[in-house]
Amino acid sequence: MKNKKLTKKIILTIAVCAVLAASIGAVAYFSSRNKTSTTASNQVTNNNTKTNSGNAASGTGNATVSNMALKITEKDNETTYDTADSTLIDLADTTGPVKITEAGTYIVTGKTDDGMIIIEVDPENDDVHLILRDATINSASSAAIYVKSADEVYITLEGENILGNGGKYEAIDENDIDSVIYAKDDLTINGSGSLSIDAAVGHAIVCKDDMVITGGTYNITAETDAINTNDSLAITNGTFNITAGDDAIHTDGILQIDNGTFEITAAEGLEGTYITINDGTFNINASDDGINAAQKVEDYLATLIVNGGNIKITMGAGDTDGIDSNGDIYINGGTIDITGQSTVDYDGTAVKNGGTLIINGVETDTIPNQFMGGPGGMQGGPNGGMDGNNFPGGDFDPNNLPADFDPENMPSDFDPNNMPSDFDPNNMPGNMPGNMPGNGNRPDRGADGKTDDSESVYNDEKTKF
Repeated sequence: MKNKKLTKKIILTIAVCAVLAASIGAVAYFSSRNKTSTTASNQVTNNNTKTNSGNAASGTGNATVSNMALKITEKDNETTYDTADSTLIDLADTTGPVKITEAGTYIVTGKTDDGMIIIEVDPENDDVHLILRDATINSASSAAIYVKSADEVYITLEGENILGNGGKYEAIDENDIDSVIYAKDDLTINGSGSLSIDAAVGHAIVCKDDMVITGGTYNITAETDAINTNDSLAITNGTFNITAGDDAIHTDGILQIDNGTFEITAAEGLEGTYITINDGTFNINASDDGINAAQKVEDYLATLIVNGGNIKITMGAGDTDGIDSNGDIYINGGTIDITGQSTVDYDGTAVKNGGTLIINGVETDTIPNQFMGGPGGMQGGPNGGMDGNNFPGGDFDPNNLPADFDPENMPSDFDPNNMPSDFDPNNMPGNMPGNMPGNGNRPDRGADGKTDDSESVYNDEKTKF
């Protein structure tokens, strides 16, 4: 985040001109001196910038978690404004892109079939509050809303708003625009209205800095990611109906969800380096990872913390994980219900301090690790393990069968008294073929993650970011 200076520019000039640009056509320039004539008088107040500080969660005993909580400011939640001191932009009266060049509050309404809003103000000092009031913005070849530069941009949703792209992104400057909303600087979206985005190509929302969502209803269809941020993403509330070809919600850094309702169908549901879920209702249908704490940045260890919420994850067939962490997992509360072939996979530590964990319909007090046993089950060992179907995976002694063993219920061609001549009860099932479920045939690995013959046991395709 950028530090705000003590003073702000208060230059309020009107600059309306037509400029021909080779790739974007005529541009209408707006400053905050254009006023509406309405009489409502709800005043926006300034506040401090967001900072990464506070407590996230911690395990018990030796399990500790760094302080990574994101701070939400009053301004992130502020949806009121002084309409008499605002600029009205009626898209029906514009042709081509509309460019905002001064700080202030702008009310956008109406419809354009081929236009865009460009915000280009002082990136160190100027904030823009953009009110979308029943606005429809379609861009044939670029973003519907493009934040080229600003200190902070706040978008408030009123009524039903629709944004879209015509199926291609043509370069208009040095930035690689690839989304319907594209923000180079900090972005907050709030309000009680709705936002529908159809990203026929690319992403729906991209923020190259920090992003906050505190309310609204989002109906998003995206070819790749629905929401993608570089630094951090905090969601305090909202309703999200997302269908995405890649990630539904993605950030390279910190992802913090305090509440909300999420209906997600995507390759990956949630992805970030450091993920904290404090509350919310989630129904995630994924074909890759339901929740993925991936080591995208080196500032902190990949971590998933669940403090609350109701999380249901349903995985597709194949090499998929309900929860995948390149680092640690801490479950302190809430309910997590995972259905899939591979439910949990982590490379670090997993601690369950509270909450409810349900794996394929069975509640468990421990967090399993799919990686330990490969596809199908947990690692076997000298004292036995469990395979993917909860059958014994360790040593088996046919001379020490359970008291309730009934040979009459065995397969007709099975005779425990007529075992093969080379059968050795002291040498099974660790020497069974590697494709048998839960056979425990896992090579010993040192602290460096390598086997005795110095071959890494990690699958590069599985663990790459």
